[in-house]
Amino acid sequence: MKVLASLVCLLLVVVLSVVDSAPASDAETDVEKRSQNDCLVHGYRFRHGEVFSIPGYSHCLRYLCQYGGWDVHQGACEVDGQCHNVGSTFSNRDCVTYTCEMKNNMYQARSVQTLCKDADGHCRREWETFPYVINGRRYNRCQCIIGHRSDGIGYTSTRYSCGHK
Repeated sequence: MKVLASLVCLLLVVVLSVVDSAPASDAETDVEKRSQNDCLVHGYRFRHGEVFSIPGYSHCLRYLCQYGGWDVHQGACEVDGQCHNVGSTFSNRDCVTYTCEMKNNMYQARSVQTLCKDADGHCRREWETFPYVINGRRYNRCQCIIGHRSDGIGYTSTRYSCGHK
């Protein structure tokens, strides 16, 4: 009888220690599959003390599971699949420079400068003359104009104009 009780206790410990990141089934009970300290987040189960990202959301947000609750452990701004820390300034491949900020408990990449991209992939300033390709044809004397939003925050469009050879 003691052996059977020990096996049942061991089985319960093994079941409670198994935590996967697969969606949880509604039919599962806390006793069968879940420790009281695990976290159930958007249908995914995480172990107490585990730092995790929520599948389908930004991988730049990392959470900490503690005693059944979870909170942001580490966060950053995500632009083009890359994570950038708060306070950092960075540029993307489209010649836009951003600053990562925390506003209203949200990580936001705010554009601080937009440049124009020339035919060779270099970033150029507005009104500078440079080569650009339009409809497969390369022009050597082109300029760009960056359209600003009426509220002065960010940029909405970049227009290119090219003179003849």
